[in-house]
Amino acid sequence: MKGLIAEIRTTTTVEAMSAHFHTFYEIYYLRRGRMRYVISDDIFEVNEGEVILIPEGVIHNTVYDGTPIERYLINFPTEFLKNDGLLSAFNDHHISLSAKESIVFEELFKKLMKENKQIDEYSDTLARRYIEEMLICLIRHGMRHEHTDKDVYTNIMHSAMQHINESYSMPISLDSLAEKYSLSRSFFSRKFREVTGFGLSEYITVVRIKNAARLLSEKKMNVTDAAFAVGYNDSSYFTSSFKRVMGITPLKYAKNNR
Repeated sequence: MKGLIAEIRTTTTVEAMSAHFHTFYEIYYLRRGRMRYVISDDIFEVNEGEVILIPEGVIHNTVYDGTPIERYLINFPTEFLKNDGLLSAFNDHHISLSAKESIVFEELFKKLMKENKQIDEYSDTLARRYIEEMLICLIRHGMRHEHTDKDVYTNIMHSAMQHINESYSMPISLDSLAEKYSLSRSFFSRKFREVTGFGLSEYITVVRIKNAARLLSEKKMNVTDAAFAVGYNDSSYFTSSFKRVMGITPLKYAKNNR
């Protein structure tokens, strides 16, 4: 089953994963514990029995506070599904399942794990059906989840992330953001990391590089023009930043994706 991952992971430490995005879809089900998920420019407090859905190409990050965590994780590429219309489930990132829905979801996941470990000529078909059934359950759920009100600083950091995603081509600094929200530099920097799990410069860099990758592949820009378009005045620095995030130089990325 090429490209399919289904596994159970546990965490007991305080940690924040580096900002990243990938070329496959991800279903994250929190079976035990609590944590925070940052997806694009939104922030979700996730509790037991809740599902996080991450489409391909979306920047995200996980933040754990040391509470014992058990989560089910599924990754699959677009081509794994026969019915890609079911990907509409990913229009909502955060879904709270009822007790009955959680039981169904966990049973489907266990069946998926079994097929992913004991592979025969029928495993692909069954694994695909289990994932499609999961997505149908989520779509039938209505894709409506009422989020709890966020505290004032969570709202501020959400606004800051939206600003970065809308203005990545312009100069953005800690000073300008702290001034925009009437906070001190040190407090803004500390709160941004505390709430999102990202360092500010890390988040700005990932947003810019993600958009540069899009311009290189979709718009067929050359490397210098893509660098300037996303806010870099130094093409050498852009190249090193691109390679650090993407694991490949922008020139090679452009050649591979055209």
